[in-house]
Amino acid sequence: MNTGTFDYLGRKYTKYVAFNKAVLWKDRQLSLPIPVMDTIKWFFIEKIIFIDNGKQEKWEFPVDKVLERGEQKTVGQEVQWYFPIELANKKPVKPYIYK
Repeated sequence: MNTGTFDYLGRKYTKYVAFNKAVLWKDRQLSLPIPVMDTIKWFFIEKIIFIDNGKQEKWEFPVDKVLERGEQKTVGQEVQWYFPIELANKKPVKPYIYK
């Protein structure tokens, strides 16, 4: 199930994941369902963000590179858009401090 959210004004799509389960490590790729990619294209989303709160990491992907270097394929049960994790700009996630 996809748990991502769109920020149409900020032109970004954010998805919370566990990288140890989300990444196809053999091919070093992440994927998104085709309907999500279609929405990304239709609304001119510029950045795809994957956040792993457990590892305290955020990976930001430029959509133009994801479209250029990605490919549609079936690895599990449905066709998805796969793209290399090396496209990511990796940043730490700052923990939220409750006040």
